[in-house]
Amino acid sequence: MNDKEEQLDRLLTGLADTYARQQVPAGAIDRIKRRLRAETNTLSDADLDWLAAAGDRMPTDSGGPEDE
Repeated sequence: MNDKEEQLDRLLTGLADTYARQQVPAGAIDRIKRRLRAETNTLSDADLDWLAAAGDRMPTDSGGPEDE
């Protein structure tokens, strides 16, 4: 291992120790859980593939020129 790698390892170890000593902010775990739940409500890859395959065949209500 060279000097730069050793220095980086020391810095990362120091950073990890600093985080390990800190108290978790109040409500942080609940906020993370809410964000994860929100992320799981997104469209799956299969849904996105279906939408892409549907293309222009899907009706829109955008009010654009194609709706006139």
